[in-house]
Amino acid sequence: MAITYTIKINGARVHTQGGLTDVVKEVDASMTGTDGEASFTLPFQIQLPEADAETFTAFASLTEAQLVEWVEAETEKLASIKAHIALVVEKEVEKLALTQKPLPWAPVEPTPTPEAE
Repeated sequence: MAITYTIKINGARVHTQGGLTDVVKEVDASMTGTDGEASFTLPFQIQLPEADAETFTAFASLTEAQLVEWVEAETEKLASIKAHIALVVEKEVEKLALTQKPLPWAPVEPTPTPEAE
């Protein structure tokens, strides 16, 4: 199966830029990669480019979808994050295909028996 990626926004840091206030400059986010039952979440921070005064959205009017779109636009930065997540998820997929067996020399845990009253 292919790994699917999702981004969750956890926080934002703002600054003043020219005459604009509360301009989002840095975003705290988490990306989760999932392949079947295997998944891995990696938190990260990403710097955003300067805001465009003509398309500026007031902080109070922002949506999570909008911030996710801005984060996804930073494709160069996300490439290494996705690569790291893919590596961990692929290892987890391999691990899930294996069966854990007790070691032959390990002591056997006694099975508890119900006590008679």
